[in-house]
Amino acid sequence: MKVSHNELVSLCAKAYDSLKRECGEAENIANMVVDLEMAGMNGVSLFLSALASIEQEGDFPVASVVQDGETIIVDLSGASLLCHFPALIDVAVDQLIGEQHVQLHIRNCRNRWFGFSELLKLAGKGLSVRAQWVNGESPEFVDCVHNAGYRYPEVYFNKPKQSGISDLPHHDLLVDIQLAPFEDAVFEGEPSISSDMLMAAEAKAWKKGINVDESHWHALKKYVARGLVENSERSLQGAGE
Repeated sequence: MKVSHNELVSLCAKAYDSLKRECGEAENIANMVVDLEMAGMNGVSLFLSALASIEQEGDFPVASVVQDGETIIVDLSGASLLCHFPALIDVAVDQLIGEQHVQLHIRNCRNRWFGFSELLKLAGKGLSVRAQWVNGESPEFVDCVHNAGYRYPEVYFNKPKQSGISDLPHHDLLVDIQLAPFEDAVFEGEPSISSDMLMAAEAKAWKKGINVDESHWHALKKYVARGLVENSERSLQGAGE
């Protein structure tokens, strides 16, 4: 089924609101989902998988942030990136003031594809950003390289050239933010998903609407309905005689 950008953002925001969590702003999270979906990267499907597990997570701000020169280390203790990434990126950008480069190392996190939306924002602000992680399944290694001035990143699934990166734990994410662009010589071969491919998917979504699986749409609506039922019950309890 075809839906508009605004319709999908609104439904995703309401679905997240239904979880009644303190961490994470629903509208920001919805835009993280839809930015991924607009680029043809299955944002809605990934979001539904994330919602089921987010309900089981602790609901508290990230406490363990260690800054060591140009490196910021954060441990999410298995939590979803969705709920914390925008705030962590703000910390990293603040650390970049007066520096040429900063690295954000996020340990023990899930749903790392949802960092995609923040890459777009940073590149739009004139920063170059690179996100890397290792999966336990295919693709084994993901490397999103987003130089300033480009709408979308180049995405590589190749083995990394840099020693040590391939030994990164499967639940960690490395984000490098810098003023200078990343050099092409760092990467092996052509990107697995090019910036042009992502841009074409976005242009098609704006022109023809976003193609969402009908079962996914109804699954999101079930989350929304659950939240409305809970609100109604609370309203009746507090309505007096």
